[in-house]
Amino acid sequence: MRKIKHVRRVFLHAFLVFSIIIILFPTIWVITTSFRRDEAAFSSDLFTTRLTLQNYIDLVAPEKNVPILIQDMQNILSRAKPYNELSYSQAEQKISVSLQKITSYLKETRLRYEDARKSYEYISEFLQNHSEEIKNTASADLEHLKETVSKKIMDKIPFSSEEFMVVLYEYLSKEKYGSAVFNALKDDLSSLTQLDIDSSEDFENALEKLKMIYDSYIGKYSRQYETKTEELELLNKDLAVVRSQLNEFQKEILNLDMILNQDLINEMNSIMESLENLLDLKNSLMESSVENPWLIEDEWFFASISSTIEQLEKIKSRFEGFLDYEAVLNTVDRIISILYEFDFVNPNMKKKLIYSDLLRAYQELQPRIERIAKELDELSINLPEKINTFKQLGEKFSELNSTISDLKAQQEEISAKLETINSQFNDERMMVNLKIFLSQLENRISTVSSIKSFEKADLLKYSAVLNWLRGFFNSYNERDEVYEELKRVIDKMRWIEEYRTFATKFENFSKNLESVFIDVERYLQDFQISWKQLLKVSFNGIFVTSEPLSKLYDVVKLDFVTRVRSDMAVVMRKSGVLMKIAPFSQLKDDFGAVDKNLFRVDQIWKQKTKHYFLRWVLNSVIVSLIVAFITTAVCAVAAYPFSRMRFVGRRYGILSLLLIQMFPSVIFMVAIYNLLNFLGRYIDFLGIDSLGGLIFAYLTNIAYNMYLIKGFYDLIPPSLEEAAIVDGATRFQSFYKIVLPLAQPILTVVFLLVFIGTFNEYVIARIILQNVQNYTYALGLWAFSTGPYETEWGLFTAASLLGMMPMVILFLSLQRYLVSGLTRGAVKE
Repeated sequence: MRKIKHVRRVFLHAFLVFSIIIILFPTIWVITTSFRRDEAAFSSDLFTTRLTLQNYIDLVAPEKNVPILIQDMQNILSRAKPYNELSYSQAEQKISVSLQKITSYLKETRLRYEDARKSYEYISEFLQNHSEEIKNTASADLEHLKETVSKKIMDKIPFSSEEFMVVLYEYLSKEKYGSAVFNALKDDLSSLTQLDIDSSEDFENALEKLKMIYDSYIGKYSRQYETKTEELELLNKDLAVVRSQLNEFQKEILNLDMILNQDLINEMNSIMESLENLLDLKNSLMESSVENPWLIEDEWFFASISSTIEQLEKIKSRFEGFLDYEAVLNTVDRIISILYEFDFVNPNMKKKLIYSDLLRAYQELQPRIERIAKELDELSINLPEKINTFKQLGEKFSELNSTISDLKAQQEEISAKLETINSQFNDERMMVNLKIFLSQLENRISTVSSIKSFEKADLLKYSAVLNWLRGFFNSYNERDEVYEELKRVIDKMRWIEEYRTFATKFENFSKNLESVFIDVERYLQDFQISWKQLLKVSFNGIFVTSEPLSKLYDVVKLDFVTRVRSDMAVVMRKSGVLMKIAPFSQLKDDFGAVDKNLFRVDQIWKQKTKHYFLRWVLNSVIVSLIVAFITTAVCAVAAYPFSRMRFVGRRYGILSLLLIQMFPSVIFMVAIYNLLNFLGRYIDFLGIDSLGGLIFAYLTNIAYNMYLIKGFYDLIPPSLEEAAIVDGATRFQSFYKIVLPLAQPILTVVFLLVFIGTFNEYVIARIILQNVQNYTYALGLWAFSTGPYETEWGLFTAASLLGMMPMVILFLSLQRYLVSGLTRGAVKE
């Protein structure tokens, strides 16, 4: 017998395991997040041990907490919907029950707070009793860090003395005698300069010696760089001034261009055309035979012509040489040449009758000519100077830009040299930083060693040390043993800072919670005195509200949120963090108790957004069941003729239906929307924003399912039906009593697939449904991911899991038909 050889496929198995983990991870995350008590949207942890069923409770059986009860009582007093149908006794009973619930909530809040307070006090007392142990642990960690840094320094020595002196000067030139940095580097300074440094004068002398070395390496380039920087600053200031002046002249010249080339040029062309017409009239005087019996006064005419020519000649001289105003110049020149034609008129021509017409026409045109000439004179009076100044400024601007570009190139060249030189001193700089850090670390160790307890002042000292360590850690660029040790010490001491925040916020919210309690009890007592009388007045037809109840709601919605809940949320979050990182495992349960009790207090007082989750799921179930039933019934009946009967168009009919099914139903949404909008005017339950209209829109997947059922019908022997017909059954009876029972597997499959597809559909429902109460499950999930629920990941994931239940239940109950139904209708035997 041949032995079977087993082959180990390690890589294949590893790949499959990895793939399964990747595929299942989203599901695992959804499940775990739905049970989270912390704010998953803001937590850095992927998973947490702070678990609760509150998300599921809020979805399935939401609790009427304090804000909701206050709103309900106010609505009952005002007889607002849905409480306007209550009788007096029912309203009285509801308010009494609500008051009892609020009283019990207040009592529970106090008990929960007292339990949290006891746990907090125990934690504080425990840490106070172990303050010496905490101090010793922190001191030991800092001492170990000190040893690591010292070893790092010793391993790096010796360095080039000159390079070390350059770096020393960089640091000490900015310091004063006796500063912390000076004290850290004093011995090195004395050793390298061979000077005893006992005074500020000795310090200055030592710096002078260092400066000589510094200048030989970096100083000259640094000074050159600073000089170039100063020159650039001055040039940039000059450039800004020139740019400002240039912009002003540019605006002025552009404005002049606009007036001349757009406004005045049209007017000048009109005047020129009129003058040309008058010139034609003048030339026609010789042809006139009618003389004027009266003497015509025309001296004013020639005086006007002469003065206008003189004025336009001056204007013309100003525009000469400027190509931008060539059109204006040509027009002025043409007007001048026409006016010269009028400068002399034959005396015999002056006797003609139409000569008077010429003078009158010119007299009408004269004001326009004088106005245009005046405007041109005003606009062009300083034009050459302005344009020349503008050109000079442009040249100066270009010159400054060129100079600045050259200086920047020189500065970049110097900067590149400095960067190259500075890179030679990286090790020395790191060593100086470590020496300074080591000196300051010794002071921090002394500070920690002097701590006697674990009070607020001591916590501040620990926090100051931790912040100082973090500052150096963030600036330290090496990834060596010092970096790792720093990270370890910071991580170990982080719990102290977290506890300080925890304790501070707990004390803050405790103080504010007591004042909120006082206000709540005061307003609640006032309401208890007056509510029965107000209710009677309300039932007499007068609109009333309770001012104490309004004030109470303000306290709950505003004061509690701003003064209590914000700090309480920090306490809960820090409790969860401290449960994991605090070095005392004995305190884990106490931190958990604080978190648990305050979470319940938060749920009692939290203003929760109203939702209709159960209604959304019910809407989806109703729509999916109806669509699945109609689709299955129609397909079961419609598939029968294609399987059993022979008729014209049978083959191409089902192919046409399949072809239509290839197009997604969304592309027909415009037509469907308009149809539903029309039907809704006459049949309410088939209109827009109705479940009936949505059901109608979903009935678009009949062709594919009909083809699936038809394939199954083909497998049922026709002889069974023929035998029934021989026995006297009708065609319908044979279909109903023989074919349908045998086709039960495929009908179940179609029903299940249509149900699941409809239940999860989003796009069509989003287009048709508008009222939030009519939403389906898919739209409800979308609502949970936006707006006020955007960061409520726990609620969103819980809704996702709960919404799956109808599909899971239906699938499990019908799964035995699924495989057989799909495969038996897939092939022909």
